[in-house]
Amino acid sequence: MDPLGAPSQFVDIDSLPAWNDCCEADQLDSHKTQAEKPQLDVRSPFPYRQDINAKIILWKGNVALLNCTAIVNTSNESLTDKNLVSESIFMHAGPDLRDELQKLKGTVRRFLEIHGETLEKVVFAVSELEQATYQKLLPLYFPRSLEEECHSLPCLPADIGNSEGEPVVPERQIRISEKPGAPDDNSDEEGLEADISFIGSHAFARMEGDIDKQRRLILQGQLSEAALQKQHQRNYNRWLCQARAEDLSDVASLKALYQTGVDNCGRTVMVVVGRNIPVTLIDMEKALLYFIHVMDHIAVKEYVIVYFHTLTSDYNHLDSDFLKKLYDVVDIKYKRNLKAVYFVHPTFRSKVSTWFFTTFTISGLKDKIHYVENLQQLFTAIPPEQIDFPPFVLEYDARENGPYYSSYPSSPDL
Repeated sequence: MDPLGAPSQFVDIDSLPAWNDCCEADQLDSHKTQAEKPQLDVRSPFPYRQDINAKIILWKGNVALLNCTAIVNTSNESLTDKNLVSESIFMHAGPDLRDELQKLKGTVRRFLEIHGETLEKVVFAVSELEQATYQKLLPLYFPRSLEEECHSLPCLPADIGNSEGEPVVPERQIRISEKPGAPDDNSDEEGLEADISFIGSHAFARMEGDIDKQRRLILQGQLSEAALQKQHQRNYNRWLCQARAEDLSDVASLKALYQTGVDNCGRTVMVVVGRNIPVTLIDMEKALLYFIHVMDHIAVKEYVIVYFHTLTSDYNHLDSDFLKKLYDVVDIKYKRNLKAVYFVHPTFRSKVSTWFFTTFTISGLKDKIHYVENLQQLFTAIPPEQIDFPPFVLEYDARENGPYYSSYPSSPDL
């Protein structure tokens, strides 16, 4: 009630139900016993957190009527966007608001993980049209149970930003350390004889000039083919230097890329295991660096790739933008010496996706793709003793196509 006794039009946040309390009837209760909770082999980057969910509120109403400390509303870069919501905010807040506008960067989830103790509640004030969309998207970032976390994992986008939820655009990253080019440790023992191989591999040395200007010149045909090749080689060398300096042990432990034997023509065989690539959980820039680190000396000669698509799920599928970036970054020797890609155990969906990708994005790969429905077909090009198979690939092929070879060479570590 206001001083005159009339009902207030403003809404007290404490009267609104939290996200934890909005579970639908068909959902399992988030307060299950441990024995009833599903066991997750791979955890979501946004795990189930009851303490965070208790701070989240999804409310259908006018954000300007909330009795709260601060509100955030989308706008343009100059903060002059005009719409029904912004006009309502200005009307209720008064003229001083225009001088106090601030932008909130990063996602709410990451902000709560880092600064959650300083906030009591966060309300998503939505319209009737927006409510259904938020009800579908919130469980991805604020799962209310382990089961909901498990179901939401395959639906997360490949790019979930940095540790604070901000989108990462590598071409626009300029990170300057206190002493660019200097090693992290200050050991006096090495002195002037310290290894200077790190020079050029630090993030500071990865600046590539005005990216927009370079692309504009390319589109206008003002950069010669020789200049383009020289620029591409320079960029690749930067990636290679960083790949040699970076700690990539976490990516290597996935055993998603490794060298095995040779094919019938004596060409090196590289194996890619799709099921071992948790796309939503790994740093994709590190994955690219690891690919370069492993493949740089392999690609100097002719080679083939065997890709096991066996038993992959949605969160194992590499994004087409990442594959395009990888293809654009690597040296010309990768493309010239790659003679075949054997796509083992493809699905109809993967065939369609690959057709579109190799037709409209990277046409140079199209004639090198060979779909292999079973291992017997693969053995016509590569002897079975020349491939280290993940055990689940052998089990799947035997179950679907029947045993073919008396003993497959499998690797217990894969």
